[in-house]
Amino acid sequence: MLTDTDILYSYGQDETLGLNFGFDILVKPGTAEEVAAIVKTCNELRIPITPRGGGSGVTGGALPIQGGVVVSLERLNKIIRIDEINGYVVAESGVITAELCEQVEQHGLYFPVQPSSKAYSFIGGNVAENAGSIHSCRYGTTAQYVLNLEVVLPTGAIIWTGANVPKNATGLNLTPLFVGSEGVLGIITKVVYRLIRRPEHEVTLLAGFETMEAACNAVLAIKQASISPAAVELIGQEALHLTAAYLNRTLPLVKEGIKAHLLIGLQEVTESALLHAMEKTGSVLEKYTTEPILAGTTALEKEQLWKLRFSIGAALSGKGKTYRDIDISIPLSLLYQYITKVEEIAASYHLAVACFGHALDGNLHTMIMLEQHMGPQAEAKAAEAVKNIYAYAIANGGVISGEHGIGMLQKEFMEVQFSEDHLALSRSIKRLLDPRDILNPGKIF
Repeated sequence: MLTDTDILYSYGQDETLGLNFGFDILVKPGTAEEVAAIVKTCNELRIPITPRGGGSGVTGGALPIQGGVVVSLERLNKIIRIDEINGYVVAESGVITAELCEQVEQHGLYFPVQPSSKAYSFIGGNVAENAGSIHSCRYGTTAQYVLNLEVVLPTGAIIWTGANVPKNATGLNLTPLFVGSEGVLGIITKVVYRLIRRPEHEVTLLAGFETMEAACNAVLAIKQASISPAAVELIGQEALHLTAAYLNRTLPLVKEGIKAHLLIGLQEVTESALLHAMEKTGSVLEKYTTEPILAGTTALEKEQLWKLRFSIGAALSGKGKTYRDIDISIPLSLLYQYITKVEEIAASYHLAVACFGHALDGNLHTMIMLEQHMGPQAEAKAAEAVKNIYAYAIANGGVISGEHGIGMLQKEFMEVQFSEDHLALSRSIKRLLDPRDILNPGKIF
């Protein structure tokens, strides 16, 4: 239990727009029972609790906006069991994502939902946010792999939500209730993930396009061709140019006339299946670009092709810069229309925007870019632009978050997304489990 203000400061923030909130006590429990004792005491005394994983969130989900107690789960960091025969792993919620992935791969197994923050995000936080990844277009999101959860309820009771078997029709299915619940219903202390066999063969393809429309049409063609890539990442012109300047080095297919990139990851169990996927994907891409399609097969080659994509965040948040990350997910058929509309809205407010991300599942990251010297007026313009972008996406069948969650940053748009009856039901579930509103208060609703 810590109260030193210097230590508390770093736990009062996550990756959300440089925001920081003061609070009173930081606790680092080492077991689910210790978490339960803390929660029970806070519930009795009506003290707000903010559960915290690795602090990688970008919507303010881990920010202690009402003060009180922050419960860091960093000491719950054990991988308890890897069951090769039954294909699952049991781990505490404070295990770092990359460490879990490395451990299960040593057993010939694979956990495919690996967010870009995997080097420091915790698996409990990934479950709480229903995190996605570049591989979600093939493998889905975190929700598809959660078999069972150990959860501490606001009363201090400890429950398991499901069972460690692939088929379970026994009673109400509570597990999905806590996946994506962002810490407002309970604190996840253990996770049971379903695993798959590790794909032995992998290649990365990079294609450059003269127009964004051609790149988007290639994405639609891949979908219609029944190709099943592990990743299809789109990078627009603004993101290309800014990141290339940030890296200040020669990069593949970054040159005059190239307005968009598609990075395609292919994963297969057999070499013959991989070759077939490469041929089929290549034949589709060649219809939309005259540029050579680059292939990376070795670890070094793949790293070089992915370098620009994984450097975009750093390029957009350099010295004096910040951005508003819009995490919209839209119907794939509207991909190009959405990008065009976003650019039109941003231009009307004299703001720059960078579009990139998970093209094949329609989950693009739309970055409204700001600089610190712009001041409050630019931030107000950005807020209006964001509202208009959300309104357009929702009106056309999209959702306001594909993988980052709602937290505090996007809660105002929930009333645009959902009917009052829908929100009332959600709030009633919160009141049923947490009538004193101690768990992560002020989030989502």
